[in-house]
Amino acid sequence: MAPSHGYPRRVDQHEALAALALVGNGVTPGAVETETLDFQQVADSPKATFSLLADTLACFMNARGGTVVLGVDDSAVDRSHALKGVPESYSVDSIRKGIFDRTRPPITAFAHELLVDGVRLILLTVPEGVVPHSNTAGLSTRRQGTECLPYSPGQQREVMIARGHVDWSADASGLDVADLSGIELDRLRRILSSSGRGHSAELPDRALVQSLQLIAGNGSVTNAGALLLADEATIDDLIPTYGYSYRFRPTAGSEATERMRGSRPLMAAVQALARIIEARREILPLAVAGGVQLSLTDYPSDAVSELIINGFIHRSYEVGGTVDVEQSPQCLAITSPGELVTGVTPSNILTYPPTPRNRLLTETVSLLLLAERTGPGVDRTYREMLRVGKEPPIFEEMGGRVRATLAGGLGNESFARFVNNLPARTGRDLNALLALSCLRHSSSIEAVRLATIIQRTPVEAQGVLTTMASEYHLIEPTRRTFRRSFPTYRLRSETLAAMSRSVTYGSRTIDDTDHKVVEHVREYGFVTNQTIRRLFDLHVYAARDLLTDLRERDILEKIGNARGGAGVRYGPGSKFPPGKAEQSK
Repeated sequence: MAPSHGYPRRVDQHEALAALALVGNGVTPGAVETETLDFQQVADSPKATFSLLADTLACFMNARGGTVVLGVDDSAVDRSHALKGVPESYSVDSIRKGIFDRTRPPITAFAHELLVDGVRLILLTVPEGVVPHSNTAGLSTRRQGTECLPYSPGQQREVMIARGHVDWSADASGLDVADLSGIELDRLRRILSSSGRGHSAELPDRALVQSLQLIAGNGSVTNAGALLLADEATIDDLIPTYGYSYRFRPTAGSEATERMRGSRPLMAAVQALARIIEARREILPLAVAGGVQLSLTDYPSDAVSELIINGFIHRSYEVGGTVDVEQSPQCLAITSPGELVTGVTPSNILTYPPTPRNRLLTETVSLLLLAERTGPGVDRTYREMLRVGKEPPIFEEMGGRVRATLAGGLGNESFARFVNNLPARTGRDLNALLALSCLRHSSSIEAVRLATIIQRTPVEAQGVLTTMASEYHLIEPTRRTFRRSFPTYRLRSETLAAMSRSVTYGSRTIDDTDHKVVEHVREYGFVTNQTIRRLFDLHVYAARDLLTDLRERDILEKIGNARGGAGVRYGPGSKFPPGKAEQSK
């Protein structure tokens, strides 16, 4: 999304009011602060107040822009104590001038009064800045999460790169179109033809390269064009920082038994790395009704491809190092040179607005359908891992490099089947998948906790939980908390039954699901897979998992001589709960 360099829309007031509405009843203003919303109190003097606001708004402008609500104690638990207010002596014009005089370049904030519970507050909003801002002492900070952190000159350059003011990949390489590889131009044409752009594939070489905007102003090929279309020897001479490696280890701590290094052009490199990983994939096909293809795998192909592409297009080509892939049965790690672009962190990488370090390269690769144009790959990688019952990827910054790690091992069969049977919209909802994945390991969840998992605000997280409860009918608020702003949620009994063996938290006691099964067995003497499917609207495999769980807890046991099929019956086990009559004896 392109930055807005004019005044933001009044949606900022809506965000502030929505957050303030949650304050009280144990929720502090600080708990609902976000990367674009901050609460501040009036200081001991106007000078101190203006300096505080100047620092905070400069911090916002150096990131995504944001809103400061003046007159709120962000640590107060009680609502009446949180809303401190702003004295009438602080006029809107005096506040704006105080901020203007204390920032470099000067910041003119959008400001207006706001009455909340009869208390006068001042709302101050700024957009994302075009250039870095500081206070009059030269101190520059940048909003990350809910903190203002130091903003170094190196980070400022990274931001200028991310905002498109500087783009190494768009710089002229000095190569002519005639210097490019015929093999790679043919590869490009095949990709374009297969993606429905056959008219471009038929163009002469120069016209083809020009159509992808890979010709710089001086007529030479751009750095992006060289990475994509030059041969290996030319790239080695022109871009010595480029390259990649692969290692396979039979166990995470053992010596590598297979190695590969190279500097083939980007499209060929991505394909080579994807193929060598694919050759070692573990796959377990699953039988699914209706002819749907479903399988468990250790490293989903789409997730792997996206991470490899990210490693090449988002790395820094202004520092040394190669894109390194290390594979073992325990994990797959892809490490690339350069830190995350300033503002992007492992804790917001999923939701931060797209900030490509190499904009032209990213857009060209996206056009070739190797990656999604917006934030290539990250959300898709999360989704593909979760859909096969695995944990999401882990992103880390490690000494000037970024590492993405996928956990090894096959995914969870029960969870994969459960997701496959959800309506299409629900099964593709990444926020819902993250919440359900969390509820595999925890019996309950609420908005503040979910916010950190989905990398959104508590208000947005509450919206996700509300949708999962009222529209998807997957979860429900607990009776004790349903009136709270942020209720605690748990899986509905039918959801828990469907997920069954994918749930890992301790031994469950008799719950609603068990109770329904027990009551049926108590009335009819037995239960079958078909009965379970009818009781809970489950498919055959989820019903099987639920029956297996009940057998492992000795609530049920198999009766009769039937070995399989519809004739298998299950009756009371050694831990089958006694009825009221038995309890009274």
